[in-house]
Amino acid sequence: MCFRRARRNFWLTSVLKIRVLKLRFALFYGVLLLSLSACQSQTVTPQWRWQRAETGLPRQAIVTSVAVDPADPRQLWAGIYGPASLVTSHDGGHTWQTGAAGLDDNPVFDLLVTSEATSSSGSSVWAATRDGLLQSRDAGASWLPASGDVPRVTAFALATDAGGRLYVGFDGAGIYAASQDRAGWLSLRPQSARLAGGDSLAVAEIVAPAAVISLAVSPDGQQLYAGTPGQGIFASCDAGQTWQITYMGEYVPNIVLNPLRPTVAIASLRNRLVRTRDGGQSWHTLPLAWTKDEIVSLLWLADGTLGAGTGQGRLFRSLDHGDTWLEGGDGLPPGGGVLDLAAVEGSSPGEPPQLLAGTWTGIFGSYNGGVSWSQLALDLGQPHAQTLLATDTGLMLGARTGLYLWQPASRHWTPLPANLPSGVASLAAHPQDNRLLYAGTQGHGVFQSTDAGDRWSPLPTLTAGIPAVAVDPKNSEHIYILAAWERVYESFDGGQNWNARWDGLGKIIEATALAVDPLEPIAYVGTEAGLFRSDDGQEWTLTAPTLADQSILALYSRPGPAETAAETVLYIGTTRGVYRSLDHGETVQGYHQGSDEWGRGLENRSVTVILTEPSNADLLYAGTAYAGVYQSIDRGQTWQPIGMTDLASGVVAAMAWGPGQELFVVTTAGVWRGERLN
Repeated sequence: MCFRRARRNFWLTSVLKIRVLKLRFALFYGVLLLSLSACQSQTVTPQWRWQRAETGLPRQAIVTSVAVDPADPRQLWAGIYGPASLVTSHDGGHTWQTGAAGLDDNPVFDLLVTSEATSSSGSSVWAATRDGLLQSRDAGASWLPASGDVPRVTAFALATDAGGRLYVGFDGAGIYAASQDRAGWLSLRPQSARLAGGDSLAVAEIVAPAAVISLAVSPDGQQLYAGTPGQGIFASCDAGQTWQITYMGEYVPNIVLNPLRPTVAIASLRNRLVRTRDGGQSWHTLPLAWTKDEIVSLLWLADGTLGAGTGQGRLFRSLDHGDTWLEGGDGLPPGGGVLDLAAVEGSSPGEPPQLLAGTWTGIFGSYNGGVSWSQLALDLGQPHAQTLLATDTGLMLGARTGLYLWQPASRHWTPLPANLPSGVASLAAHPQDNRLLYAGTQGHGVFQSTDAGDRWSPLPTLTAGIPAVAVDPKNSEHIYILAAWERVYESFDGGQNWNARWDGLGKIIEATALAVDPLEPIAYVGTEAGLFRSDDGQEWTLTAPTLADQSILALYSRPGPAETAAETVLYIGTTRGVYRSLDHGETVQGYHQGSDEWGRGLENRSVTVILTEPSNADLLYAGTAYAGVYQSIDRGQTWQPIGMTDLASGVVAAMAWGPGQELFVVTTAGVWRGERLN
């Protein structure tokens, strides 16, 4: 616009005398330069240089699934939630190779091997992935979508019967099974389905369109069990013709059956184990104290041993169908989360491990039936950093392997000699005393340090995973935390005693973000169903009603800039952009709210972290899911990307300023250090 206006003035002056023309041209030229300069100053793109900042951090992988070739126990596969997607070992886990054509960065949720006469290796490897069911006929070197009329939607669960028939659980498409001649696929659309103790239901109402996230099939293919993310357990005794539905409304991530007695099965319902002895007609809860740890993996071996792995990295085994349990798992990472278990049939001492475990921090193998474990593929994956904290004494990083301090001179991380368990998920400092620190762990509750992180002591009561900690700026004894799967707790005595703060949040709403107002006795909780606020210890109430249909991923509250006329400003990151509130969440400003264009440039981005510049509140930064980092130079009105190429390969989990005013960014794909160039 500035240039067009100046050009129009130039052509109008061209009809005047030559001397006037020269004068006007000189004036035009000066004005043009000033105008262009003003335009450029308004639209200049911030320039940043980004480098990886991971030296000194151990590399580990989130292993979502493990599999073994029944015909060759030295042939192993592991699915990775990350850029590698899949790794393969041809020597029983001693060495591992990455690279699988056709998988790219497609997350692998389950793996299974079947015998195939047409395969060059004699087996086919199947992968349940985000992009559907994939098949490899060359031991995992290359992958193609499964042939035939199989749904092209996300696949979550795989199972097979004694005849090698493959069963697949899909997202929103129910269960499919390969035809006996492998020529096609059959949808297991039952003739009827019945709720436990209830009436028969039309199959289209529940079973056929269900999302199936866990699956177990008997050797003869007659007994089937399926777990869903909210519709309970499906059980069939007639190969899927009719179904019994139990625990309607429950999340069922794992199901296994006794290979010797398929009518006996165990399922995990997030915080408890349930068992059936009659093929799913009736179920009962197993009275186990340790199931307060979320059960994230189950395995029933051919010899009758039942194994259960927890989200806190603990492993239990039972020899009597789950009545009594022994704890093992020595060598597994504390707080590491045992995500999958697999048996290596036919192995012996000196050969491949008898059991494999996929965890949050890598692949582990056991040579003595699960009593003790050792890590395989030590150099696989990413550093798995999770949180950052900038204090007067330096920049700290919490990772699944511990706590680290940034060394500016040598540009590397050194482990702090802290008596903290592995798995530091969150860090917080008291705003007025940076020597008073809190660390939330992945399965051991909250720890406190009064000497800037040199020594730590556990706070009593809670042993859950703690993804967020917030401290009242006016009272260091007043602490809020998010407890994994359990929502909000509050302490008024420095963490010695904790009170559950769930009133007003409902029964199933999961909390995802936490913040405390810096000036008022107000706390905020972001949830999967909008923003909630608590005034001076009262119950939570839904605020910012226009955001009630979004998940709140990030909250950041700070004193407001003078021009806003607000004492504090609350920044809100959601699944569809960034918003701000100048009235403690009563109303919000955002690009999707009518004609208000605050937040333009981040619309339809999932905003996971929000940060301001320490010395200039006008400069804002936003981390996103798979879209990198954005900067605003006009108090959030508009946003521009400053880190897209590499940072966009993961979800931004944390951001903080380093000692040299570099911007450190932790993502699910690594750790980065950014330097401003203009």
